[in-house]
Amino acid sequence: MSNSVRDLISTKTIEQLALPANFRYGQAIYNRGGVEIIDSGPKKVVGWVGGLDGKSAKGGGQRRRTQLFATKRGLEWHCAGNPKDHDIFCKHCVALALIILDTQ
Repeated sequence: MSNSVRDLISTKTIEQLALPANFRYGQAIYNRGGVEIIDSGPKKVVGWVGGLDGKSAKGGGQRRRTQLFATKRGLEWHCAGNPKDHDIFCKHCVALALIILDTQ
């Protein structure tokens, strides 16, 4: 098992996990400063992501509590905006992962 969330994230991994539109929208959120880390450790990173004005393509949308975890199975995630039992690697997950790449 990898030791940290950061060890499990790369730009290539993010692109593989996210739909192309979610990758673009997550990049826009990240580029506009729409990520606030609220808890960070080697095994878990939690942030408020989004809440920006404008269209999705420009990073706009609701603010969501988003979490990335390092587990025995690898990288796992949860976004409060995902419907129950449909935990996609959404634009919020992308933006959180990008800030982890940039800051850790």
